[in-house]
Amino acid sequence: MVAIDSETLFNGAAAALTTIAVLFFVFSVELGVSPVSKTLIALAFLTGVFAISQRTTDRQLTLLGYGVVVVSVVGIFFDFVNTFDLGNEATVLGLLLLAAALFAVRTRFDGGNRLLSGAQATYLFGAVAAVVALVLVVDVVTGGLAYELQVENRIEITESPRGDVQVASVVANNPTPLPERVETPNYGVCAAGDWSEYRHPSEPEREERPPVRAHLNVQDGYNEHVMSFGSKTFPVTLYLDAANTTGETFPIERTTACPDDETGDPYIAIFEGESNDPRRYAV
Repeated sequence: MVAIDSETLFNGAAAALTTIAVLFFVFSVELGVSPVSKTLIALAFLTGVFAISQRTTDRQLTLLGYGVVVVSVVGIFFDFVNTFDLGNEATVLGLLLLAAALFAVRTRFDGGNRLLSGAQATYLFGAVAAVVALVLVVDVVTGGLAYELQVENRIEITESPRGDVQVASVVANNPTPLPERVETPNYGVCAAGDWSEYRHPSEPEREERPPVRAHLNVQDGYNEHVMSFGSKTFPVTLYLDAANTTGETFPIERTTACPDDETGDPYIAIFEGESNDPRRYAV
């Protein structure tokens, strides 16, 4: 049976918890900054762990520090591949390159199982921290994505009203030099004007139930990103729960909120923000 003393136990536990913390940060924490900035923050922390492993005279701490760095870097790599949807080929190639790098690095160990002197490791950490700080400043100062809602003038219901009808587009513009994640604003829709003739015959007229109901969907996918100084356009579709609308044409208007008027010609109102109006649903 292998004897494990208290120092080894606590060193190993500290290394394991550090690795878990880094991986949790990489996969679960959202900072509201570019994914590149978030990755660089994690790499700066790992550079600090590496610097400590090079400055200590304890070979066990050096070994455990390497373990934290290697496992965390692999986790960061998988997060990067998933974030930018690089595909299976890029994943395999990246893993092979990481394996080759590890194989090459092992030939550079000195007698103390180190790659750099303590001073060199400290300088490396300082340089990486400075670069990360600069990138964060650029990220924060330049801001995130700018969204523009472009609304159609009119829509024609050619099939079932419960089908998807495109009523607008959301354009996400990235004015920054860093990739940014798409998080479109909440857009609402409601049927304004008099829609009584489009009520379902089977539904009784009730004050609390609107004649028709509308739902808006921004088809911005999952985990979408806009590259530096680029833009992407996402369709906005309408689900209209109404009767006798096939062949009908309805105006689309951009408003600041769901209009209160229930008289006059019916139209579709699209706006940004939250509302508790029963005639509309937010995205």
